[in-house]
Amino acid sequence: MSSIPEKSPARSHPHRFPHRGFLPEGRYFTLTWGIGYDYGGMTTVALERSSAFARLDNRSVEILTLSPEMKGQNRGRELRAEGRIDRRVTVRNLWDDLTSWPDRKLRRMVGTIEPDHTSAEDVMERTAQDWSETQKDSEDKLLQVDRYHDRGHLLVIDRHDMKKRGHRGGRRITLFDRDQKVIAQWSTARDFYHAWLDVVIGTKPSYLICDSAFVGNFIHEYRRDNVILSQVVHSHHLAGANGAESSEFAEGKFGFLTRIDGFDLVVTLTDRQRKDLERLRLSAGKLRTVSNLTEDLNGDPDKPRVRGQGAMIARLVPQKRVGDAITAIATAVGEGAEVMLDVYGEGEDRTELADLIDGNNLANSVKLHGHTPSAKTNFRSHSFSLLTSQSEGQGLVVLESLSAGCIPICYDVDFGPADIIEHGVNGYLVPNGDIDALANTISEFMSLPESVVAEMRGNAVARAADFFEVPIVRRWGEVLAKTSFAPITRVEGARAEAETVDVDTDAVTVSVRVSDLGEADPEQIFLSWKSRTGTFFGRVETRRDESGVTAVIPQTRFEYITEGYVDFSLDLVFKRGFERVRITSSDDTIVNRQGKMSLYSTKYGNLSGRIDQCHEDAAGAREGFTSTS
Repeated sequence: MSSIPEKSPARSHPHRFPHRGFLPEGRYFTLTWGIGYDYGGMTTVALERSSAFARLDNRSVEILTLSPEMKGQNRGRELRAEGRIDRRVTVRNLWDDLTSWPDRKLRRMVGTIEPDHTSAEDVMERTAQDWSETQKDSEDKLLQVDRYHDRGHLLVIDRHDMKKRGHRGGRRITLFDRDQKVIAQWSTARDFYHAWLDVVIGTKPSYLICDSAFVGNFIHEYRRDNVILSQVVHSHHLAGANGAESSEFAEGKFGFLTRIDGFDLVVTLTDRQRKDLERLRLSAGKLRTVSNLTEDLNGDPDKPRVRGQGAMIARLVPQKRVGDAITAIATAVGEGAEVMLDVYGEGEDRTELADLIDGNNLANSVKLHGHTPSAKTNFRSHSFSLLTSQSEGQGLVVLESLSAGCIPICYDVDFGPADIIEHGVNGYLVPNGDIDALANTISEFMSLPESVVAEMRGNAVARAADFFEVPIVRRWGEVLAKTSFAPITRVEGARAEAETVDVDTDAVTVSVRVSDLGEADPEQIFLSWKSRTGTFFGRVETRRDESGVTAVIPQTRFEYITEGYVDFSLDLVFKRGFERVRITSSDDTIVNRQGKMSLYSTKYGNLSGRIDQCHEDAAGAREGFTSTS
């Protein structure tokens, strides 16, 4: 059982009592794009963590959202009514704020470009009473959005065709007061969002935890001395989920994964994923592991259950491979096992899975229940659960299953199951994608003596306790307490110039002179590369001496990039600060001998490379390359 403190009486005010010391002092914010109604894993985790912070430490927590689709939804009230967030947690939306703030508060939004006071002339004709008017081109690409104040006057013009009217390219966001006068302008949505965050967060010491990969891809540049910026990695970081070094990264996470050192803290849910990211050299010490927390579902190890009653909570999408679970049940039933599976979730694969059930005559054995509120409570009455995903950030449903005393049977995928489950003790790990092994494990579980199963259920509940609110919030407190509010180091004028570049069959060796750092002294310097197409990225730490830095990149680090170009930079990592500086070069510093990568100087004088698919010395065969072998 958890030792979670009792909740304060509903009538008490959260500020009448001091914080309880689980977390360091400061204001707390959770940042995400939006909060939908399907309550996927990331959303559930963000809501539960915010509530745990508020409840255990007796503090206010704000969930900040950016999506215009959330305007007017009053999700905070809905979530409290559903019991999903603590009363101390509030949900705040950018567009709700802007459409309700008075002019004096809107003027606190600081622009980043010189304002054009004729911008009001760009307004489109208003065709309805909706708060937004949009214009798109013939290819259905957005050209402009006009947003209106709740009282009806123009609030924002967001143009996406600044280079040529009617043709997508270039952006300008303009904020107006009630008299339709320009307050401020921004050339990127990122800077616009940052301006809102500055108003909301203010200047007091604050902790901002971003749960959205999409938001993380641009929020890494939100660096303020008084804000500890954290990003949570909720799912696999590689496109192929194969764990290979220098493999292609997940497209939706590429922006923040390539700039981990731009955050104060990046949190993985498992040690295995943290070590994998460290092995890829993506961080200079910014990575920490803090697991998801799970609710105490009061699982009773001794409660009688139908041994063959299984449960599965998963979206019906290809990534979850629910068809594998259904096929395994079909195999077990065909071998005489009396098993049934209840599947809770909805998605694009529903029709295909229904056909699979019908085709295997499983109408009495497998039920698709669709989206079911509080589906996790069904684990209390079911005997075992299945997880067949291609990959997991951790596997929240595994924790929920353990907490309910329901024995998890899981594919051994990256990441999560193996960090949680001890095979045969509190659950089972099955070779990834092996449906026959999954079916055999179900049958094996069916054949166990009841005393053994009861012991396993007890072990499962005990393991789940490691992930209840108190230990996880304490862990957050530990990692946040080790971050620093020291001033952020900025060296925007830093320069990196290649002095010698040597390419052979084994490695690319680059020596670089670094200048214009002022008084700043990087703690570590890396040489990084990023593909122009695809999502390939890598870096190596440099060796420093009096004349500069030298990096040696094994040619094997490029083996997963099959074609195209890569660009090289220096990553300067400070105690609190990060700068990526493009490396300048000239052709007479480059020696291409033989290898997969041939380097050259671009027309802008920067160091880049081209992948040689044939592994031949193509340096002399392509215009613009220098070879002096």
